[in-house]
Amino acid sequence: MAFAAASSPAARVTRAHVSARRAGAPSPPRLAGSLPRPRLARRDVIVPSAKSGTPEAASGSGSVSVSRRGLVAGKVAFTVCEAFVFPWATESATRPPSPATADLVPFSPAWLESVLYQRTAPDAKARAKAALLRGEALAAEGQHLDAIAAFESVYATAPTEYKMCQRAGLDIAKSYKSLSSKPGDAFDRRAEDAKGVVWWWGRGTRWPGWYIIAYLSARNAWFTAKDDDVGAFTANEGIFVLVPVWLGLLFCLVQFGVPDF
Repeated sequence: MAFAAASSPAARVTRAHVSARRAGAPSPPRLAGSLPRPRLARRDVIVPSAKSGTPEAASGSGSVSVSRRGLVAGKVAFTVCEAFVFPWATESATRPPSPATADLVPFSPAWLESVLYQRTAPDAKARAKAALLRGEALAAEGQHLDAIAAFESVYATAPTEYKMCQRAGLDIAKSYKSLSSKPGDAFDRRAEDAKGVVWWWGRGTRWPGWYIIAYLSARNAWFTAKDDDVGAFTANEGIFVLVPVWLGLLFCLVQFGVPDF
């Protein structure tokens, strides 16, 4: 019986397995009746969405597409605000007050028309120009209070003449600064307020930064809608889009925006 057990197939396989392990040979295959190897626990596989290119579970594709459309819509809405709402609201809030615009309802048709360039009557423009030059002459003589009164009359006479009014505002700040005896006194604060008026009105419809930012936002929304995560600038875009936009902004800035009078 002992000899039969030793000569059984299982015994021969065991002896061959031990000899192979000692000789450094690979282990022989397991018998069919041996215990199976433990299997690793299955993990949920996250697959990329064919539509958006982002990882998502198969059952959540609907919610991802809705959020993507919401993202694009939000970017488009913010682009519209940067191109129109923000500059027009800043222009309306910081431009010189005038009887023609005092009672206008914001974003009404009359209000929207008033934000656009308004040509001043020739005689009013001539009076404003004379007041500006008279104020600068008084400031050069050291008569700053009289000069400030002349500069303020420019605002009252021709409130839609952007360049002339901006120049008068800068002159008001200089005159108040000359009257100031120390930082923080009443004249110094008025000088800062006058510069603030010029700065804020300068961030209205004539500020090119609004339109540069709006262009970049529109470009980002476009490539987001196209599922293109790169969206690199190309030579054609630079030649046919960026250069004309930049030259157009410079022309409008020099024609209507720079307070050079």
